[in-house]
Amino acid sequence: MSDEIKVITNNIPRNLVDAYELTAKERKEFDYIDWVGVDEGTESAIFFRYQGTLYDLGEFMTTNGMPEFSPLRKWDAYLSDTFFSGIVLRLTGDMDTVVIGRFYC
Repeated sequence: MSDEIKVITNNIPRNLVDAYELTAKERKEFDYIDWVGVDEGTESAIFFRYQGTLYDLGEFMTTNGMPEFSPLRKWDAYLSDTFFSGIVLRLTGDMDTVVIGRFYC
C-alpha cells in the first residue's frame, strides 16, 4: 500500500442545492435535519449531487487542520467513505457551486 494520497477530479463545478429544494423522498434520507425549521425559514442545509448521490455539505470536515504537505489541503473539505478513500470538495468563488474529487491512498 502506498502512503501517498491521490485525488481524481474532472474539475466540473456542481450546483449547490438548498434544503427547501429537495423532494419529500430526498428529505427522508436526512432525518436528522429539522425540516419544519427549513420550511419555516429558521433552519437551513445545503446539498450537492455527485454520481447519483445527494450529499449534505454539513457532513464534510474542513481540511484547515491538516499538515501543509497533505494533498487534501488544496481542497476545502473532505468526507471519508472508507479508511483509505473519500470525497473532497472545493467551494468556487461564487459560492453557488462546488468542485468534487475522489481521494484514495
